[in-house]
Amino acid sequence: MASDPTLRRLQQLRRDRQAQSESELTYVIYVSVLLLLIVGVPIIRMAVLGLASPDVMALVASPTAPVVLSAITGLLFAGLVVVGRTRGPALMDPFRSNVVASNHLPRRHTLRRPFLISASQLVVALTAVALILASALTMAGAATALSVIVFVAATVLLGILASIAWLLGQSLSTRTSQRVAAALAVASLGMATIPGGLAATPWGWFALLYPSSALPAWPAFVALVVMVIVAAFAIPRLLDSIRGAELRAQAQRWSSAATFSATADLAGAFAEFRSLPTVGRRWRAVRNAPVPVVMFVRDLVGSLRSPERAIVAALSLLAAGVLLASTSAVPATVAWVPALLGGIIAFLALGVWSDGFRHASDTAVAVPVYGFGVANEFALHAVLPAVGVIVFVGSGALAASATGASLLSVALAVVFALFVITVRMMHATKGQMPIELLAPIPTAAGDLSGVLIVLWQADAVLLVSVASIVLASSWLSAPLLFAMLPIASTIVLWLASRNIAAAR
Repeated sequence: MASDPTLRRLQQLRRDRQAQSESELTYVIYVSVLLLLIVGVPIIRMAVLGLASPDVMALVASPTAPVVLSAITGLLFAGLVVVGRTRGPALMDPFRSNVVASNHLPRRHTLRRPFLISASQLVVALTAVALILASALTMAGAATALSVIVFVAATVLLGILASIAWLLGQSLSTRTSQRVAAALAVASLGMATIPGGLAATPWGWFALLYPSSALPAWPAFVALVVMVIVAAFAIPRLLDSIRGAELRAQAQRWSSAATFSATADLAGAFAEFRSLPTVGRRWRAVRNAPVPVVMFVRDLVGSLRSPERAIVAALSLLAAGVLLASTSAVPATVAWVPALLGGIIAFLALGVWSDGFRHASDTAVAVPVYGFGVANEFALHAVLPAVGVIVFVGSGALAASATGASLLSVALAVVFALFVITVRMMHATKGQMPIELLAPIPTAAGDLSGVLIVLWQADAVLLVSVASIVLASSWLSAPLLFAMLPIASTIVLWLASRNIAAAR
């Protein structure tokens, strides 16, 4: 195969492009090293010290920690299978993808290098997280050096398995990958709740090697090694099964998203990954009913035409409900962690049911065509996300009450998620980024215009993050929070009205 002239030309093409981008690569390495030293090291140190604190260590070193780790790892595998359909590990730029997709060479030779690069990046990222966790356990005296070494080695093996799962998602069809991901998610959650279930799955074997003061579970480590060796034999076949059309589509999609991101148009970048409607094209979205019911059914039918988005949104809101209500069930010093995660997850999940807000914002500058004003249209489109919050966030919060969360925090979680809906409204009315933000701001520390662009892009997420941390603060009582959230919603809606007025 090495003597094949087409393969030699491809290798020469890769070497030429590497030579052209050598200076860019040097600059990227230079910036990465500086960021690691200036930003990364303090963050890593803060993370290790935070995890080693007594309150956090009570959770991290608890007997249930391996079970939670097993469930999270299994869900990671399921997520990577889904992500593989959008961005697989064996991917190149559009030009080289076109070349690879249109020649006769087996993909096991032409896509091996990009797969190895992506797999290495995933292994390094997982190992870094494992090192932070293991360092904290060692500092707190909850793990021996041998168990830490075995856990880090197991993380490397797990990263290889995760890369193969990622590649599996790229090689399967959309429907098959969804079924595999659903099966993995159910298996990971089910085995985590069954006594002795950790011994039945690879991510369970990994969890059995969680750092502790006991001797490592050597049978689990050996099983993990054997599993990696067996799975590695499937890599060439998985690479060969990647279809050329899919390879081109993924490369083009990521190239377009990168172009949108470079121009600070994150909405355009995310739109590249929005799934197309797959079912329900003949469903009636408009029915003869009162206007609120008509708008609710219309938004609901539009959402269900992309069922995977609706399912992910529902599951995410469930998780957000659990996290937001869990602030009363964890030590006060770490309550901000589930609150922050819950707030951000709720904001992202509600984006699926915020298409009505985006439509109302787009039509706000035109002549009214529905017979009611802009404010009424926003209110009518808020019915679907509000119902989603009450049903799914409420269910998740009630589930958290079974593990110790108070009923007051359950109600607070639902009210907070309703506040996030108003933030979604404000986010939908932002429109295009003002061109003035692209003007350079020269300072002694460099051009700060990028900071303003990031702040403009992430203002809604930052607002939800700050509100989430305030929600978990111990110096604010629940009645005061119940009173503050409607006031905050009113202010956010006022900002949204200003955005619409400015757009007209």
